[in-house]
Amino acid sequence: MIRTKRVTATLATTSAALLLTVAPAHAGGHTTIIYTADGASGTYGGKGMFAGGANPEIFQVCDTKTDGMAASAEFWWPAGSGYPEGGFTLMDDNGASAFCKVGEFVRTWDVPEGATVYITVCRVSGGRTQDCTHSYGEA
Repeated sequence: MIRTKRVTATLATTSAALLLTVAPAHAGGHTTIIYTADGASGTYGGKGMFAGGANPEIFQVCDTKTDGMAASAEFWWPAGSGYPEGGFTLMDDNGASAFCKVGEFVRTWDVPEGATVYITVCRVSGGRTQDCTHSYGEA
């Protein structure tokens, strides 16, 4: 019985010490990844990424299929306390890889801390969008 209490006390102390020494990498925000809605076969034609914990925030879109279609990602945030609304669209039409390549089709922007960023990712062909999905992240 004494041994069990000592192990429990040691584990509790160690866990508390780890929690106190591990600090978050960034003050706020998180990463949001969103795929187009065409993935019934297990592969998606497009992918969007928003890294809200970065400073400045990172936005990316990837065309992940060599199918002649492009992928677009629209990022938008509404006006908030002391800051105006903002946003932009990124497009990738090369279908080069099933994975996003570092540094390709990326934009950085300093989004106001705590702002909600709305994301729409679509496949595009001939200017027509399809397979759109929607999500959001926090800066």
